[in-house]
Parts: sequence; C-alpha cells; structure tokens
Amino acid sequence: MKNSILVMKNNIFAFVITLFMAVTPQLALSDEGKPAEGSEAEGSEGATGSDSGSAAGSSAANAAVGGISLGTIAAVAAIAAAAAALADSGSGGTDVAVTPPTPPPPPISPPPTPSPTPTPPPPTPTPPPPTPTPPPPPEIETYEYEYEIIVTNPGTDSTTSTSTAMRATGATATRVTGATATRASGATATRASGATATRASGATATRASGATATRTTGATATRATGATATRATGATATRTTLATTTSSNGQGPGSTIGTTPGGEDIYYDVETYNLEETYNVEEVYEVEETYNLEETYNVEETYDVVETYDVVEEYDVVEEYDVVEEYIVTTTTPGTPSSTSTATATATATRIKQ
Repeated sequence: MKNSILVMKNNIFAFVITLFMAVTPQLALSDEGKPAEGSEAEGSEGATGSDSGSAAGSSAANAAVGGISLGTIAAVAAIAAAAAALADSGSGGTDVAVTPPTPPPPPISPPPTPSPTPTPPPPTPTPPPPTPTPPPPPEIETYEYEYEIIVTNPGTDSTTSTSTAMRATGATATRVTGATATRASGATATRASGATATRASGATATRASGATATRTTGATATRATGATATRATGATATRTTLATTTSSNGQGPGSTIGTTPGGEDIYYDVETYNLEETYNVEEVYEVEETYNLEETYNVEETYDVVETYDVVEEYDVVEEYDVVEEYIVTTTTPGTPSSTSTATATATATRIKQ
C-alpha cells in the first residue's frame, strides 16, 4: 500500500515538471513577439536603427532554435533529467512498472519578424524538491501461536463371530493301529544251533610239545666276551698339549715356540694324566642245559551246541487315546461410542515487526 502511494506521488510530481517544461518556451515566445518599450522613439531613428536591428536579429536567429535560446534548451534538459532521476529513486525499487509521461509536442515556431529583438534570459528554474529518504525495510519477526484442534474418534459397532474348537471329554478309548508287534510269552525252549563246541572233560594228560627250552644247572663258568676295556694302572705320566702358556713347566730354553709382544717365551702346555691299560673282558655265566619241553593239558570233548531262547508271540498293536469333541464358540465384541476431544497445537509464523 505504501509503495503504491509513493509511486502515485512520483507520477504526479513528474507530470507537473513536464507541464512546466512545455509551458515555459511558449511564455518565452510570447514575450519575444511584444514590441519593446520606446519603440516609438526608435521609429524616428529608422535609418540608423534598421541596420543595428538587422544585426541583432541575425545574431538572435543564430543563437535560437525555433525561437528558443540554447540556454533555455539546456535548462529544460536538466529539469527533465532531474525529474526522471527523482521518479526512479522515489519508487523505492518497487516491482510496479512506472509509465513515463508523454513528452510534450515540440513548440510551434513563431513567424519570422523583420527586426527581432534579443531574447531575454530565461527565468531561473525552480529547483526540484529534495529526494525523500526511502523508508527502512520492514523487520520480519517469527512468533508462535497456539490453536485448538478437534479430534473425533469414530465409534465401532458390536460384532459377533462363531468358530469351532476341540476339547477333551475326559473319557478314553482304544483302537487298532493296523500294525503288529512281538512280545515275550514268559516260556523258554531249546533247539540245536547246528554248531559244535569243546568242553573240559575233567581229566588231564601230558604230551611232547615239539619245542625245547633251557634251564640253569646251578654251576657257573667264565668265558671271553671278545671285547676289550681300559682301566687305570695307578701310575701317572706327562704329555704336551696344543695349548700354549708362558710358563715353562720345567721345559728347557729350546722348547719355546715364540714370544709375546712383551718379550716373554711361549711354550706348549704340559699336562699330567693317569696311565691306563687295555685288557680282555671276561664274563661269568650260569651253565644252562637244553631239554625237551612237555605240556600238561586238559582233555576236552566235542559236543553239539544247544541254545535256549525265549518264546515270543505276535499280536496286534492297540493304542489308547483321549476322546475329544467339537463345539461351537461364539464371540461377541461390544461396540464403542464415538468420542470428540480437543487438543492444543503450537505453530510458528512470520510477520512485520511493529
């Protein structure tokens, strides 16, 4: 609404400026057509004044276009530019298209005068009013508000449904399953298995087994084993090793093998060891004899194997089951009445801050 009023105000102001621009040249032309004061006095000096009037008329004609001086045209152009700028800035950047006013028709050139007088200077144009300061942009604020909503819960009708179910009667019954089974009758019987076996007769006997064995006689003897062994003799001896030492260990000066960087003699080390002797090993053993081995065994007899078995019988399998009955179950679901309740909801919106 404010933008529309501002646009209308600018349009009215531009129209007034345009009207002023169109009327000002006409007023100037009407002033030029009037005879100057003292024209009667100048008429007596016709010969002299005609020459000067012709010169002034030619200079005025060269400085004017259609009877309007160049200064007037420049002032009018400046006023038009200021009006256009004022109309554009006063709109406040609104999106409403402003139609510029129709430019005035060009002024009608007056008929030429035989001796035109110099054009008086145009009146000083009225300065345009100062450009109004555009209002500050509106401040948008966000606020919350509450409103009530009505919640309607539709009711439901009563429904009845029927179904069937099974339940035990508490009684039992038996029925033939169609299968057979066997069970022990409690009696036993014997039968030949077709196999034979052996058993001890209670008597014993001896026989040569065909094998031999050895046994100790109670006497002992010695014999060479073919092996040798070493044993300490109780005596000792010395010998040179490959180790070196700076101690002579009783060796003479000719036994040195070198010297150390310090000038000491180096000798092979001498060790003392126990003397051992090698001898043939003999063993003492028990004298054994070889004899024929005899075994004592139980006399066995061969007999037919007889087996004892349980007598079984075949019978029909009977099962016991619970007797059940089928009954109808009726279920009634009560309906619920419709209900209406209110609730408070909170929402947010924006508005121009006052």
